[in-house]
Amino acid sequence: MESWRSFLTEEVETEEQAAQWLAKNIAPLIQQADAGNFTEPLAQLVKRLNTPDGASDAVRTLLGRGSVDGDQGDEAVRVQMGVEIPAPSLVPTQGVIDLFKSVGYNGSNARSLQSVIDGVSGAPPILAAGDGGTYYIIDGHHRWSGATVFNTNCKIPANVIVMDPGKALLVSQLAIAAYKGGGQSLPSASAKQGRSIIGPNAMSAEQVNKLLLANVGKVMDKNAGGAFMNEQVQAVVKQSNYGGGDVEGACAQISSNCGALASKYGSEGPPREIMPQFDPDKGGPKFKQVAKDFSGGNINFKPRFDG
Repeated sequence: MESWRSFLTEEVETEEQAAQWLAKNIAPLIQQADAGNFTEPLAQLVKRLNTPDGASDAVRTLLGRGSVDGDQGDEAVRVQMGVEIPAPSLVPTQGVIDLFKSVGYNGSNARSLQSVIDGVSGAPPILAAGDGGTYYIIDGHHRWSGATVFNTNCKIPANVIVMDPGKALLVSQLAIAAYKGGGQSLPSASAKQGRSIIGPNAMSAEQVNKLLLANVGKVMDKNAGGAFMNEQVQAVVKQSNYGGGDVEGACAQISSNCGALASKYGSEGPPREIMPQFDPDKGGPKFKQVAKDFSGGNINFKPRFDG
């Protein structure tokens, strides 16, 4: 009720006021963000969009009118759907990636594990940004890590926003805000501390191995259809000689891969709570629902903001 009262006291009501608000509060953050500096601009953008003014009908409506503003077409962004990117070419932006969410599905589903071992993840496409060579993950970190912890050279299906990754993170949140509409907070997800495989507080390979062995035969992912390292998964491990063909060797191989990821991606990134959520289960849209807003220039992230 208190948040609703705050929403009713908003000052932004007209398109002109919304354009002024975006020019003052959002445009500078987009300009500041780049692939080497996006955590603080992203945090500020999320905070501002969740204020009464940022969640006003006028602002949220104007965010989706980029193709009819003062410079039509200036916000059109090329989108590539359904490409396959080698895992080493993908860089995580999120600061924490959970071990159980990484190993739980493919470590408990024989068919999916076989696909990853063969070289291509069977998970739905992640969302990445970049333009050749190196791509930064915008959404789908656990789909990336879920394959990479088993096969560091696995190919990952991806949809790609062809723009600077730092700006893409912020523009993605603008697309979600426009989709959600007035009065709606940006969807958010949390991450369990102490079980990350990347970042400055990542577990060591030894810690990962101990935790994996302690969870053999237990359900890590309820959507996988079985327990971690169940009989069917063990059959795939044996047939493919993964990690030497047994459970202990497989867990050791996964742990070694996690250690390599921890070494490669040891810097601090944005917390999961402020990352874009293109996930209906979290309250966001599927990316394909807003992909045309990117390519059509509908997301209003450059001045001028009004018509």
